[in-house]
Amino acid sequence: MNIYKSIIRPLLFSLPPEMSHSIVENLLFYSPSNVTKTLFRNQVNSLLEIEIFGQKFSSPVGLAAGLDKNCKTSQHYLNMGFGFSVVGTVMKHPRLGNKKPRLLRLNNEEALINSLAFPSEGSGIIFNRINKLQSIKNKLIVSVSGILEDEILYNVEYFKGQCFGFEINISSPNTNDLSLLVNQVSIKSLSEKVRRITDDPIFFKLPRFEDLNLYRDLVGTMESFPKVGVVLTNSLPVDDKRLKVGRGGKSGRPLFEDTLNILRAVRKEFPEIPIISCGGINSAEDVFTLLESGATAIQLYTSLIFNGPFIANTINSKLLSIIKTVKE
Repeated sequence: MNIYKSIIRPLLFSLPPEMSHSIVENLLFYSPSNVTKTLFRNQVNSLLEIEIFGQKFSSPVGLAAGLDKNCKTSQHYLNMGFGFSVVGTVMKHPRLGNKKPRLLRLNNEEALINSLAFPSEGSGIIFNRINKLQSIKNKLIVSVSGILEDEILYNVEYFKGQCFGFEINISSPNTNDLSLLVNQVSIKSLSEKVRRITDDPIFFKLPRFEDLNLYRDLVGTMESFPKVGVVLTNSLPVDDKRLKVGRGGKSGRPLFEDTLNILRAVRKEFPEIPIISCGGINSAEDVFTLLESGATAIQLYTSLIFNGPFIANTINSKLLSIIKTVKE
């Protein structure tokens, strides 16, 4: 019997989504890290190991931005088998985000729609937490964003040296005017200015385009700078009257085929740039398909909500079996 799906998930899903998230987050935050380390007993195998810009990770399965917005739980998720965790998105100042309701579960689709718009406790509080995690800082990516370049650059300056690298989110469908940064000029400008601040890796998180040709110019601009990769992609913009603002970003199982098509199109054009695939990933088979199609690593979030905390561990185990079978 799957205890999470039969007992824990029904209890959590009986509550509003953000309340459920807060309960789990605080339970982990106030628990010693040894609790999850002992419970999950994550096994490391060199066959699962990946390398990005010279840094090795024990698994290609990472935790996507949005779950650990304020750096309260990443250490536990790493203990659960994730190879890396994206903290944030971190904002310069404390931010409440959009008004509620702003998070919906689509149980039949195993999907979520959110219109959170970057609620954040702010850089200062998050820095104090991440500063206490020196032993795992090379497994952390800090997601940063802002309407203005200066907001993004402020956090890059603030957190440089405290993490493996930065995910620059210029694609959230829930934040007005953020799309103004999705162009070659802005990507070039940000890349140049970040490189004056630090040589920490950066990954631009791009939106979902129906026209796959639109990725060509954007990724081409990134490729001309050292230690720059791309995250493909953010959630799918949708309208939904149940949300206070009437629109949000859809994530979860229905997005996988689109994620795979985007990856294949971009990898065909750009054989060298590191690509982290994100969207609709639920199984070891999904992960293997993406890796075989050119992904350097993957991120997931929504499938953790629907499948439970053992998902990374389960994927790692099954992925290892698939890799061994292929090698035979």
